[in-house]
Amino acid sequence: MRSAVAKQHGLDERLVAQVSSPTGALTSGQSVALELADALMDDPAGISPELRERLEEYFSTEQIVELCLDVMKWSYQKVAVALGVDREVVPGQLTDLTFDVDGNWVRPAT
Repeated sequence: MRSAVAKQHGLDERLVAQVSSPTGALTSGQSVALELADALMDDPAGISPELRERLEEYFSTEQIVELCLDVMKWSYQKVAVALGVDREVVPGQLTDLTFDVDGNWVRPAT
């Protein structure tokens, strides 16, 4: 699934490919944000002072907290993926992830 909101803010398949590639042409801020995401998912207690310093070069304290909360929010599905019980909403294609004004997921028409 792809977040419809992320698409509204510039996510496209080119950027997804850049994120997925170790040689991707990301900005320094994007790269350090990805390092934070990896650290939060792998070993949150192991986030180094150096990583925090680099984060503070690009993000305010509030933005760093928001990044952490976003990573934690979107990591809940990792268990379903690891167990192989996640199902495609529309088989064979990515589905935009959209929400109504109350924050509830809106199932796409199939």
